[in-house]
Amino acid sequence: MKRMTKAVTLLAGLGLLGLCAIWLYVQSKPDPVDPLIAEQAAGYQVATITVTADGFVPDHIELQPGVPAKINFKKSTGFTCIKNMISKDFGMDIPLNKGDNLITLDSLKPGTYEYYCGMYMYYGKITVKDNKTT
Repeated sequence: MKRMTKAVTLLAGLGLLGLCAIWLYVQSKPDPVDPLIAEQAAGYQVATITVTADGFVPDHIELQPGVPAKINFKKSTGFTCIKNMISKDFGMDIPLNKGDNLITLDSLKPGTYEYYCGMYMYYGKITVKDNKTT
């Protein structure tokens, strides 16, 4: 009986050590790096649009004309019907995978550009402001 108690105590102790090791490993993992940091340093204007079960957040962003842009359509879950981003204005139909989905927009001219999901349920807008107006 004493032998069984020692074995149970040993197993419980090893289990506790294992849980502590897992917790320390998870805590020591570095935060994910924002993929747009390098793009911004390279002269791009950048924005992140989160793809959620409820649509695009934010659903409207503003950019400056004449400056190339990188937009990250960040999809944090697979539990959304949004499988792609379509924009007739930009001539794009981009599949959106879980995680970061970077798109590049070059030589933006002033105006409002629309995009939407493949089911036409969720919409968003990109407004490029004319620097000449106040």
